[in-house]
Formats: sequence, C-alpha cells, structure tokens
Amino acid sequence: MNPVIVTFLGSRGPYPGSDEMPSVLISYGGKNLLLDVSEGTQHRLLEVGKSVASVNPILVTHMHGDHVLGLIPFLQSRSLANITTPLLIIGPAGLGTYLIKSFEYLYFYPEYVLVVNEVSEESKVCEGCGDFIEPLKELARNQESKVSVVRTDCCKTVIEGPFKIRAFWVEHSIPTLAYRIDISDTISLCYVSDTTASDNVIKACKNVKVLIHDSTFGSDMSDKAREYKHSTAIQASETALRCGAETLILYHISPRYKNTDNLLNEARKVFKNTYVAEKYMKLYLTPSK
Repeated sequence: MNPVIVTFLGSRGPYPGSDEMPSVLISYGGKNLLLDVSEGTQHRLLEVGKSVASVNPILVTHMHGDHVLGLIPFLQSRSLANITTPLLIIGPAGLGTYLIKSFEYLYFYPEYVLVVNEVSEESKVCEGCGDFIEPLKELARNQESKVSVVRTDCCKTVIEGPFKIRAFWVEHSIPTLAYRIDISDTISLCYVSDTTASDNVIKACKNVKVLIHDSTFGSDMSDKAREYKHSTAIQASETALRCGAETLILYHISPRYKNTDNLLNEARKVFKNTYVAEKYMKLYLTPSK
C-alpha cells in the first residue's frame, strides 16, 4: 500500500534571508495538500519534484508573514502556467480580503476558480466536530471574478480528495488555526504551528499518529514563549503525551538555535518518540489495511 508522505519544506521561525520558514506538504494517492505558504515555497516545491499545479488544497494557519507571504506568488504562478483547475484555500477570517485586495493592487486576477473557505471566529471552542460541509465541487462560486469567499463554522470537516480536514483554534498573538488531517482512516496528523500550550490542542489531537507542534523556544526562554504566545519544546512534548500522540515533531524552532540537540533532549525526557523537523525531511506513513 502506498504511504502518506509528509515533506517539510521549511520548519524554522522567521529571520532575514531565510529559506527555511514554515511550510509542509502532505502527499497521498496522487494528491498534495500544502500547510502554510512562506516565502520561497514554490522553489522548495520544485526541489522535491512538485509543481504548483499539483497542490490542492492549501491550509493557512494565520496571517503572520512567515506563514502567508508566499501565497500570492504561488497563486499568480498558477495563472502564468495556464492552470485552470480549481483551488481551495482554507484559513482564518480576513484571508479572503487579503487575497482580493492584493489581486486589485497587483492588477492580477486568477484565471481559475479560487474558493477561499474562511473559518468563523464566532465559536473558538469546537463542539459537534462530526459535522460535514460539502466538498469543493459543491461550493457556491462567483463565476465573474472566479474568486469566492465562503464561511464555515469552527471544527466542521472539509473533505478534499483523500483528506478529511478539520480546523480548530489555538492561542497565539493573532487569530490562529491549527489543523487535524485524517487520511485513509488509519493515518492522522495534527499541524499546530504557532501556539501557547492549549487544551484545545489536546482535545482536537486526541490519539493522533503524528503531532507537528510549535517548539519555538527551549526551557531557557520560557518567559519569551509566554510573552509571544509560542511553546517550548517541553510544552510540546507534554501536549503530545496528554493527547496520546504516537510521534512528535518539533517545529517552528527559533533560528537562534543553530544546534537543536538541547531542544530534542528536553522533549525526549517527557515524550521519547520525538524528532526535530528539518528542511526537506520526509516522513513515510503506511496506512493499515
């Protein structure tokens, strides 16, 4: 059986000139899902043998630049390459306005159907997570501009190809989503990029196979973690333990840590099956029969 492949296109916090900022590709059954689109994501996709045409959907966590500034170039490249297949983007409220205004100021409009599914902020505590919305082909669209912004409640499940996608809110300095992605009934991943320690993560990521979690700081900078609403490696490992994850991947690590051994050692004292994300690192996850 073909594996689910998780490719880290970037895994570090922002710094000038970086080509390692956050973006993760999940591939299965000929489909590719992209989590966050930092600067240079297109280039890194090509490095791993993928094109912008192969990606759908895109999931955006929040509107900080290191997670979203590669999105407009990505969307424009689809038009320049004459790609006409529809694209779904899921993200927080405000993402649609950001894209539409950017299109106006850049005198560029997609030549394909673009659906922006914003997740409502009205209820940040998710209840009734078994509910579903319709897949992409059934969503209403504005045929004139080919760009449609729709709104769904927190924790509704979006089905796109083999991916069952559930967004949930986490605690950060601005409205921020995390995502649970279930594939083939036996593979589950949670992508929690920027957050302080949160009970919402433990609830949404219960018994997840792979937890990719913010580990911006070591215990030596726990005060900074609280100030900027990020997590330490120890907090990430405690979350993995409490939610019953099988594997923890330390992610969004501050560039001040040139050597990540101390972060890894701290986390493994709490949760043994822990690894550090590195650019172009791949995980191969084989679904059970």
